[in-house]
Formats: sequence, C-alpha cells, structure tokens
Amino acid sequence: MKNQYTILGAALILGLSLVGGSYVISHELAIGHELNMQTQPQTDRQDTDHSLMTLEQTARFLRLSEDQVKNIMKAENAILRNDGPFEGAKLPYLKVDNEFLFNKQQVLLWIQAASQENRVYMGEKLISK
Repeated sequence: MKNQYTILGAALILGLSLVGGSYVISHELAIGHELNMQTQPQTDRQDTDHSLMTLEQTARFLRLSEDQVKNIMKAENAILRNDGPFEGAKLPYLKVDNEFLFNKQQVLLWIQAASQENRVYMGEKLISK
C-alpha cells in the first residue's frame, strides 16, 4: 500500500512539474515576443502595416538612396515635359502637402516594367528605354 502512495505522489509531482514548466516556457516566449516588438524600429513595423510608403521607406525598399528615387522621378517627369506622353510605367507616387507617398503594390509593378524595358537612369536622365 505504501508503494502505491509513493507512485501516486511521484506521478502527481511529475504532472505538476510538467504543467508548471509548460506555463513558464510559454510565459517566457510571450515576454520575449513583446520585447522583440518593442525593440523593433517603428519604421520597420510601418513598412509591413501600410500599403503606402514614405520616400525614405520606398528608397529602403528599392535599396536606393532618397536622392536616387527623386532623380528617377525627375527623369520620368522630364520626358513628359519635353517629349509628351511617357510610354511605359512611371514610378507611381502621390504628393500630400510636401510629402511623397508610394503604393507598395504599384512600386512592385513599376519594378517589373522598368526591368523588362532594361531602363538605365543616370542622374536626372533616363538614358535608355
């Protein structure tokens, strides 16, 4: 009889240890996830949360500098001013007050079009199309 109580006690302790350990591990994982979210830069979270990107986010997305993105915009707009209609896809943006905003999905389509046309941008000029 004494053996049965010992086995029952050991099983109870083992079960409680298993439940307690699972709780501690899940709690630690939750705290780690919260800390990761707090230490992650705000702009990185915004990149994935919104379909509109700022000039800085777009430049980072394209792996270019902000000046290079502006030069692409100027090159494409210069063709519109000088030669009339721009054939092909322009870098899509809208301007609100003094801030340029870019739709991420439209930028992806622009990348495909510009790549297929083998465009070459040099400064504020579109060399080949």
